[in-house]
Amino acid sequence: MLRKSPLTRKKPLAPKRVIARAKPLQVRRRKPAKSAAEARHMDRVAAMGCLVSGKPATLHHVTASVHGGRIARSHKRVVPLAPEYHQIIHDPKASDPISVEGLGHRKFFEKHGIDLLAEADRLWEESCGN
Repeated sequence: MLRKSPLTRKKPLAPKRVIARAKPLQVRRRKPAKSAAEARHMDRVAAMGCLVSGKPATLHHVTASVHGGRIARSHKRVVPLAPEYHQIIHDPKASDPISVEGLGHRKFFEKHGIDLLAEADRLWEESCGN
């Protein structure tokens, strides 16, 4: 038997919701594996004081731009820098940055007189003699 009247709902339909687009999958970059020589080198460099101030330091991986290209991140090219010279510290009282992240490698060299790439290569040579 066919109905002659249209069907009606007891409850009205919920308003249409806007479905947020799913974020694209982010590709996780794999950290380069450390060899035994690189691990010894990183431990030795981490034990040194900061190149600028001599304070206890964290490791900075040198990935500077050279001739329009970028040097790949490597555990061989690390230098010890104190946190204030390594990372951007958001201080409203600070007028100009002093860190390598705030300045970039070229301006860091101009301000502090330290060529981070040359230092990283020198430290690797001291560690492994390669």
